[in-house]
Amino acid sequence: MSLNMSSVSSYLLLLCFFLPSFSAAALNISEILEKYPDFRSFSIHLRETGLADSVIGGKKITVLAVDNRAMSKISGGPTEEVERLLRLHLVRGYYRARHLLQLTNGTASLPTFSQDDLVRVKALRGGGVGFSAAGEGPGLGAELLKPVFSHPKDRVAVLHVSDLIRQQDNASGNCLTFCASARSKKVEALPISTVFKLPAPLPSWPAGKGFASGTIDLGGLLVQQTTTFTKVWATHEGGPDNLGATFFEPSLLPEGYFMLGSYAQPNNKPLFGGILIGKDGTNSLTNGTLKKPINYTLVWSSESLKINQEGSGYIWLPVPPDGYTAVGHVVTTSSEKPSTDKVRCIRSDLTDHCETDTWIWGNGNAINVFTSRPSIRGIEARGVGVGAFFAQASAPNSSVLACLRNTKFDSSSMPNQNQIEALVREYSPLVYFHPDEAFLPSSVGWFFTNGALLYKKEEETKPVPIEMTGSNLPQGGSSDGTYWLDLPLEGAAKDRVKKGELQSSQAYLHVKPMLGATFTDIAMWIFYPFNGPARAKVKFFDISLGRLGEHVGDWEHLTLRISNFDGRLWSVYLAEHSAGIWVSAAELEYQNSSTNKFVAYSSLHGHALYFKPGMFLQGGEGIGVRNDFAKSKMFMDTGANFSVVKAEHLGSAIIEPAWLNYCREWGPKVDYDIAEEMQKAVKVLPGKLKTAFRSVVQSLPDEVLKEEGPIGPKMKGSWIGDEV
Repeated sequence: MSLNMSSVSSYLLLLCFFLPSFSAAALNISEILEKYPDFRSFSIHLRETGLADSVIGGKKITVLAVDNRAMSKISGGPTEEVERLLRLHLVRGYYRARHLLQLTNGTASLPTFSQDDLVRVKALRGGGVGFSAAGEGPGLGAELLKPVFSHPKDRVAVLHVSDLIRQQDNASGNCLTFCASARSKKVEALPISTVFKLPAPLPSWPAGKGFASGTIDLGGLLVQQTTTFTKVWATHEGGPDNLGATFFEPSLLPEGYFMLGSYAQPNNKPLFGGILIGKDGTNSLTNGTLKKPINYTLVWSSESLKINQEGSGYIWLPVPPDGYTAVGHVVTTSSEKPSTDKVRCIRSDLTDHCETDTWIWGNGNAINVFTSRPSIRGIEARGVGVGAFFAQASAPNSSVLACLRNTKFDSSSMPNQNQIEALVREYSPLVYFHPDEAFLPSSVGWFFTNGALLYKKEEETKPVPIEMTGSNLPQGGSSDGTYWLDLPLEGAAKDRVKKGELQSSQAYLHVKPMLGATFTDIAMWIFYPFNGPARAKVKFFDISLGRLGEHVGDWEHLTLRISNFDGRLWSVYLAEHSAGIWVSAAELEYQNSSTNKFVAYSSLHGHALYFKPGMFLQGGEGIGVRNDFAKSKMFMDTGANFSVVKAEHLGSAIIEPAWLNYCREWGPKVDYDIAEEMQKAVKVLPGKLKTAFRSVVQSLPDEVLKEEGPIGPKMKGSWIGDEV
């Protein structure tokens, strides 16, 4: 039977009308998709754009899901365009695959979560179903592959479609950024096929000792960091976004240097990484720092696996001679053992314990590959990361690999004052504030001279004004509640100081050695006089948390990790209340294509830092405290006004400000009933959501909810240790 567009539309309308009504216990689309690894990237993008939350509890919905490979085309794109494209994949109405297959020779235009856009559905010859953006023309953006999930009671269906549905700009008829016809063939390749480079060439750093000299002496073992690789083996499934991973070995080694292990990276990101190569600097024939392995043990092989791969891969563990330790695996494409001349083992006194870090790739329980890092990290820790991957083929901790150890551990590889200033000029970020932000940063001196007061327990009626440098603050001690700071007493002055003074704001820098002095961490601390109230998202409800989250004095920070081999920005840590994330330099947003200065975003009221705009929940399952990040005309240029307040390796050359050694709270502790405040906040929520909300919020760290001033930077665990 042939159906025209009118009859098909009528049929679909009647079909929806007679289906059961939407249930109160709405399914979570993101949770549904999380159960299917092929749709992990689609699910993540729905959450990051806020679309996953916007459809919870909504009316009938059909999700046209695409797999990870299709989603890789838009990964990292502008949030607004990603959101607009994904809205075309959220169809208003409950359509199971069999409903659509009944459109014999017919078409229908279905409403989507994009306000002005429809999806055209067309029955294809041979029994298939095609989808396109309505008005696109004769071409079709995607085809129905198979049904994934259907829940008639909640009127939710998930269908797997072959590709992203193309979209046109209604005004011009031109394809948008992610339209398939507008993309070059190069974009279709895996992200790892692109080698990431910083936007601008590295400058010539000021003269110094060993910083950025290319070589670091670990105590008779000379190491260099190479970023030049030869591809050995790759798989195109498994790992992050189910895009596989690629395994490399260092190439173009300088004379006298040897490979210490192989490098691996997931395929879902541009190639950006480095691995150490080593040279014996002792000239000893019997007790040198490097020796060949005596044999190899096969850790794992892909030979018998039916996976998408380029040939077969073999992972080997070098067997070291007595007194020496392997610090990296070797990857080959042959079942024959590698030559013992291919890699070198390290004299054991130059090695340290290491642990797994970030997952690179895996194939079930048979093999899992991770990055590795020293187990003990901090300003005095000597462990050095090699950059080699860490393969676990059976039980956890079964690997016998190690990291390196800097037994020399002097300050020769660290930057001097002139070099530190040059690094800050090169990489200092712009921190953007939300357009609705009312509580901006200031300098510590501005806070003190504009009425901040020092209080002492049992002398609360006699607060003391604070000197500009903090010279009259108590030094040392602990956060025992004896002393605290607070805003001015007078109402107008209090309100003014709460708002901060962006023009006075200053970045306070702590420069410290990390990973055995092979990297320099520059922690940039930013002070806010006041932290605003928190806001929450509970499924599709946005609610104010009243006083929850408010406190006087707010210290936030980000940390630049810079290679001491060449001065290259390697990664950035962005603090988010009591936690945070490391972001590779390849994932950052840069101010423009001719500068290495990057961009960071400060969350509305809470001032947590992130590397891209959007809304991110601190909690889980669509419930938690909102962190809203957006660009506005308000920003802080951290390189325009900064002060180095501590650099252990420079000793007395850096004079610490008095306020840095104030170990007490930077704001008062105000006691109130969190349960009572929460009860006020959740009045608008249905009963089940109230319970879920309380459970999630009560699990959040105290810093998010309690009205209590924080301790200063020097009292944080990351001051002498690694970031969390």
